[in-house]
Amino acid sequence: MEISYLRISVTDKCNLKCFYCRPDNQEFIPHEEILRYEEIARLVKAMTKYGLRKVRITGGEPLVRPQIENLVKLIREIPEIEDIGMTTNAITLKHHAEKLKEAGLDRLNISIDSLKPELFHQITKGRLEDVLEGIRMSKKLGFDPIKVNAVIIKGLNEDEALDFVKFAIDYGVEVRFIEMMPIGQGYIKWDEEMVKPLDQVREKIEERYGRLIPSTSIGSGAARVYEIPKLGVKIGFITPISNPFCDGCSKLRLTAEGKIKLCLRTDEELSVKEVLRYGTDEDLDEFLRKVLIAKEISNLNIQKSNYAFSDCVRVMTSIGG
Repeated sequence: MEISYLRISVTDKCNLKCFYCRPDNQEFIPHEEILRYEEIARLVKAMTKYGLRKVRITGGEPLVRPQIENLVKLIREIPEIEDIGMTTNAITLKHHAEKLKEAGLDRLNISIDSLKPELFHQITKGRLEDVLEGIRMSKKLGFDPIKVNAVIIKGLNEDEALDFVKFAIDYGVEVRFIEMMPIGQGYIKWDEEMVKPLDQVREKIEERYGRLIPSTSIGSGAARVYEIPKLGVKIGFITPISNPFCDGCSKLRLTAEGKIKLCLRTDEELSVKEVLRYGTDEDLDEFLRKVLIAKEISNLNIQKSNYAFSDCVRVMTSIGG
């Protein structure tokens, strides 16, 4: 099999404290254990032999890692990489957007779980206006598309679906609704009652705007993307709980301390740090061949055994989404 997409966590630290994501007692990875930018770029280059064409830089919050634009530059210099994205909470994006654009970043995904300032602060302990300033700055710089990710939490922000559609229209962004997942869990324990099936969110949108039309856009496979034709707006639904999307998965995740994570549903990982720091190119290539075999086996096992997301106990901020 091939691996076409790699999500790269560059830090487990974050400048927000979303209650479903980050526990109070989180112990951060020591700085010396975190992969260097040159090590990450070396891995990306080696993986292009096995089909890698798209990467996404994540955290924690990637913008808290100093000079993150230097990693973007290193990856941009790899000819085989066609697309470099970043997922950010955008709290400090207005200070970084220009450097990221100059370095060669192609796309931005921005996490916003509420458009109500008070509720946004309740969920994240952050300030919504900082995020909006980052979006406005990025639009001016020509980032397109900008995708907004909203985790829908039953009983909390489920009534904001139509507000997010209007936000997409007003700001010229795409919106991705995401079901809440019990991964790692934050300082409030996950409860199945907190999951809002997104088919209900879609029905609410269609009641207002008419039938959503499947988009011809090709993404990473996680989001099922639709369009509101008369508005030219794209809406995506990521449904890991109510409608999983594991078939044919060609995605890997690299944690900040150098573990390759095969799937969000389990803690199954392979450490690449020692190979990157002390191994030859031949050692790295041999390691990657083992990763491909492990990924294929993992896909088959997950489809057969129906692992629950709660089987993954690693904290979400150290995975990178």
